[in-house]
Amino acid sequence: MRDLLPTLLEYDPGMLAIIAHRWDVDIAQLDKREAAEALAAAMLDPARAEQEWKRLTDAERGALQTLLSARDHKMPEAQFSRFFGEIRQMGPGRRDREKPHLHPASVAETLYYRGLLATAYDQAKTGGQLFAYVPADLAAVLPTHATGYDLDASAAALPHERGQFEPQTVQPATTTLVDDLTTLLAYLQLVPTPSDKEGLFGQIAEDLSDRWLGEVHPARTALLVTLAGSLGLAASDRGVFKPVPGNARAWLERTRPQQVRALAEGWRASTLFNDLWHTPGLKPEDTGWRNDPLLARQTVLTFLEMVPPDDWWPVARFIEMVKADEPDFQRPAGDYESWYIRDAATGEYLRGFESWDRVDGAVLWFMLTGPMHWLGLTDLGDEGALCRLTVYGRALVGATDWPDRPEEREHITIQPDGTILASRTVSRYERFQLARITEWGPAGDPYVYYLTASGLQRATAQGIGPDVIRPFLKRASGAELPASIHRLLEQWERGGGTEARLTRAVVLRIASEETMKFVTETPELRRYLGAQLGPTAVLVRPGQEDALASALQAHGILVTFDEA
Repeated sequence: MRDLLPTLLEYDPGMLAIIAHRWDVDIAQLDKREAAEALAAAMLDPARAEQEWKRLTDAERGALQTLLSARDHKMPEAQFSRFFGEIRQMGPGRRDREKPHLHPASVAETLYYRGLLATAYDQAKTGGQLFAYVPADLAAVLPTHATGYDLDASAAALPHERGQFEPQTVQPATTTLVDDLTTLLAYLQLVPTPSDKEGLFGQIAEDLSDRWLGEVHPARTALLVTLAGSLGLAASDRGVFKPVPGNARAWLERTRPQQVRALAEGWRASTLFNDLWHTPGLKPEDTGWRNDPLLARQTVLTFLEMVPPDDWWPVARFIEMVKADEPDFQRPAGDYESWYIRDAATGEYLRGFESWDRVDGAVLWFMLTGPMHWLGLTDLGDEGALCRLTVYGRALVGATDWPDRPEEREHITIQPDGTILASRTVSRYERFQLARITEWGPAGDPYVYYLTASGLQRATAQGIGPDVIRPFLKRASGAELPASIHRLLEQWERGGGTEARLTRAVVLRIASEETMKFVTETPELRRYLGAQLGPTAVLVRPGQEDALASALQAHGILVTFDEA
């Protein structure tokens, strides 16, 4: 911020006279510049600065110390005024009438009219906003040592003694987001998925909820989808959201630590995923206001540099630290009125600084226990009351290097009946390719896939033939294929036909041959029937079982259905 003289030159002569009177400087016969220079010289005299310091009350010194201890001796005026009162903005005419310097409305206003602090617009993380500041050269001569306050100390780290906090229950972070993103990319490759937000999220939630290895949570699904888009792994193509081949392959072929790093850095830089709009308990309304999710993440990651690097710490204390040091971390110019956010349970609008804990504090809690946990950055203790940074989390905040150890990858296992097992340590690229040519079984570790006629038909539709599938399966399994798999592929290569077919059918069984004879000889009943399987059993034409049941009961024959 500015030094004292440029600050004083911004004032009108009346304001200079008010400050000069306080400092006992005679500027009556001077022009504006001369008056500002004379006043600056007096205020920067260490002896006079010390004299003025001693005239302050404890409350006034405390307010000034707070400002002096802030970075660059400044803080957003909205934040400073919450602690120490408002500095009323008024022009010379109103000031001459109301004489606020004689009747200051707050501690902040008292310091303002004594020239010990000023206000000016400057750039902040949230954009241009009004700051309260102490001119840098004036801060250097104020005798702050008299109170023993260490102004060179940086923001205090989270109070902590090693081992002070030990959780009863622990939810270790995992890297299942890597596995689930692989599943998502395979799904998008196979299933046309609309790229409009509602259709995209709705279809994925419906089709893939039982396919995730990680927590089934709408915000986690949204994080997966938006990271795929933010990192360029998938994109809209004529209204369909589908993988971008080169980008997707490059990510899939990386080691797991490299993939985790890409996802974590993608979240840190993403404007598509908005943590505020996914925070549980909040219901933001889209009325035109906008927040910048990057600001909140930047604050969290900055403050995480102060937590114990490899031990547990309480989330509530972390949130209190942010509230005390940088409460406006996501609010442009400290605006707590224009955002339309309701309490999801009560419908109450959450406005004003008094709602900070329920909105801003909730966002901080969600980021630590939601996205950062899903990304493998934080372990959770006691259901989110405690957190601990993982090695990936420490790397993201710059406390250590990113892990980049070689990955020991396993081969897939191919069983003679066409069942294929792929553990989480299998190359994600190989599992992606495997998913394109098979039917999907249960998700888990290992994943289960089935080499079937329908899977091979789907492969053919993608232009993947047996000549590609055979060497891929041998390479991915690291072994010769079972003879049965060779025969299956050879048969498919010869023409894609099948030697056997299984058909699901409904069978009518009747206890007596006499009743069955009546049924088969009665035209209004016979029309629902197919081939007879024996004296008391007959096939029912597809889709006609309900109509047949009604017709049988109309003829006095009681019908029951076997349970499926």
